[in-house]
Amino acid sequence: MGTLAPLFAAILLVGPAPAGEAEGPSRSEYVERVEPICKRGDEANDRILKGSLGKIKRGELPAAGRQVIRAADAFGKSVEKLAAVPRPVDDELRLERWFERLEEVENELRSVGIALKRDNKVRANHAAIRAERSGNAANNASIAMGFDHCRFKGSRLT
Repeated sequence: MGTLAPLFAAILLVGPAPAGEAEGPSRSEYVERVEPICKRGDEANDRILKGSLGKIKRGELPAAGRQVIRAADAFGKSVEKLAAVPRPVDDELRLERWFERLEEVENELRSVGIALKRDNKVRANHAAIRAERSGNAANNASIAMGFDHCRFKGSRLT
């Protein structure tokens, strides 16, 4: 017990953390803060990807690939903004898994774009399937959060 005495004394001197700092925002406060970020990201990707499906159908794969890479970059920037928002302590593990899956989505979207730029439709399709699966996993990891705009919707991104 003698070696732990200084530790206990330090804890008693510091005292308990204020309630607001220990808990972070509530789940509903977190959702309120991140939904506008996701909405702006959705809108940006819609603008970036406009016409890309038509380019793919016409065989203009490199042009569509550039659009998908730009969308992956925008998606990544949105994820960075989301990561900067303080998280509810009770949901930290859930949100950590969510962010891991979102990172996978970004990487796979970039792979789709690179494959399209290289005129490789088969590889692009495989990467798109992996992106969709990662997006579904992200949704599963965050389902308890009650997101609307922060849910991955594959049809918006590919």
